[in-house]
Amino acid sequence: MESCQNPAPTNICPACGAAFTCGMNAGETSCWCAAFPPILAVPQDEQTGSCYCPDCLKKRIEAAKASPAC
Repeated sequence: MESCQNPAPTNICPACGAAFTCGMNAGETSCWCAAFPPILAVPQDEQTGSCYCPDCLKKRIEAAKASPAC
């Protein structure tokens, strides 16, 4: 049997509503988000999941990097 290259979406982004796959929820040993710096808190939303999609996560990290620290 052939392995699945694009697993079904497991999450809905709380920022934009896009469906995407979380590696951990899909049974992988790690997730694509582990390649990003861990500078944001994970949003907590029981209806949509608790992760941003790749595009929104990248945008939020870039915005956080550009913001001056208090």
